[in-house]
Amino acid sequence: MIGFARGSGRRGRKSRGRGNVEGIRDNFVVVSSVNINLPQGPTIDQASQPQAQPIGIPEASQRTSLELRSPETSQGPSSGSEFSRNLEGSVHPSSENLNSGAVSFSNTKKGRGKYRSIHVDMKTQCGSKITVYIPDDIDRAVGPGARDIVNYCGLIMRSTISFRDGEWAKVFARHGQAMWLKVQEKFEVGGGRGEHVLQGFVASTMQRLFRTWKTRLHAEYSRYNTDEERLSHPPKDVMPEDWEFLVQYFGSPTFKAVSERNKTNRKKQTTKHSCGSKSFAEVEESTRDPLTGEKAPPDRVWELQHTRKNDKGELLWSDPRSQQIYDQIQELVGQQEYEENKSPMNGDEILAIVLGERTGYVRGKGYGKKPLTKSRMQLADLGSLSSAIESVRHEMQADMERKLQEEREQMRAEMDKRFQEQMEEVRRQMRIEMDKRIQDKMEMAALIVRMQQVWLETRTRICDSWIGNTTDLGVCQVASMKYKSYWELMV
Repeated sequence: MIGFARGSGRRGRKSRGRGNVEGIRDNFVVVSSVNINLPQGPTIDQASQPQAQPIGIPEASQRTSLELRSPETSQGPSSGSEFSRNLEGSVHPSSENLNSGAVSFSNTKKGRGKYRSIHVDMKTQCGSKITVYIPDDIDRAVGPGARDIVNYCGLIMRSTISFRDGEWAKVFARHGQAMWLKVQEKFEVGGGRGEHVLQGFVASTMQRLFRTWKTRLHAEYSRYNTDEERLSHPPKDVMPEDWEFLVQYFGSPTFKAVSERNKTNRKKQTTKHSCGSKSFAEVEESTRDPLTGEKAPPDRVWELQHTRKNDKGELLWSDPRSQQIYDQIQELVGQQEYEENKSPMNGDEILAIVLGERTGYVRGKGYGKKPLTKSRMQLADLGSLSSAIESVRHEMQADMERKLQEEREQMRAEMDKRFQEQMEEVRRQMRIEMDKRIQDKMEMAALIVRMQQVWLETRTRICDSWIGNTTDLGVCQVASMKYKSYWELMV
């Protein structure tokens, strides 16, 4: 925002023609003036040009120009980022331009500056903590708070330790607890995991950042040819006593031997990633589908980790070897999708086939991936064996239940059949009995009818014989009544 402007830079103030531009942004007062060389005007020295000065920041931390915020300082784009980029250039007219009446602009690109945990302090200013998620199978933080805790670990480590304490084991033994307590005040682990998981992650992260810091300081050391030049140009983020120690340490035969060995090993590396400061775990986690919760296939993850886009939007591989590996991974992933396989390979197994296996390290997963140790492999084998036994047990139980069900159904059918047969036999016996009783009754009825007929015939004969022998009607009636009574008694 330094340049020609009309009136004042502050909102709500009136202007009186062209003049100085003054404004406040991101805690900085910005003042610029227009300097045009007039024919009879005095010469304007460059030192008289106004500079951007911070408000409320100690003089030792002030800079001659604003520094761009980096991803390490901010996790997202800031509203003042474009303003800061525009503020990098200052109006510094040269003597030639002043004499010719022209104004020149010099844009000097500045670095990103040091991380100061501004965003972490803003997120935790009310006493809350930033939640960090650490998966079970990898010692790296993923999710929104991953960059915050990594950057904060680096800040705490750089502001606490001294290189004069020696190697990392000695450094952590002396300052590890204090550094952990500082990180614990700002962060907590999520996902139901224990605090020891977060503590282990903080320790391993600080160790990695400690090595990275020493590497960066060694690059600063290598810029100069003599120790006198190195001591006269100490880095700004290292105490003079520590820099003197590092100058002696970097010049020792022991360090030089280790450095040469590491250079040789570095040359053997055939692939280069394009993730920047992000870990492989963070890149892979960013591909997780929010609906299904599944990560992208390994070929897609590998592509994100080893490609970048040029100005035309074209995808460029970081090296030819990475593209060859991508083709091999993609072929295996395609085979897993189109072939019928009861136990398809996961992403780690596909990477192991393409990149090969290495003891204590999982290729293609970056730092922090936990390989299967012998004990863990045994536990995994036991787990798979237990699951197989459990599966067989379930199958046997299901088969037994099926057989029992069939037997129960068969027994029920047999019992129903036997019951039906018994009922049919009972009904048959009842029919026979009823038929017999009916037959007996019919025979009895026929006998009675026959006896009645005999009685009638006999009575008729007797009456006829009595009537023929006597003329006394009363005697005949008495005889008939006696015979009838006798007959009824017999029946």
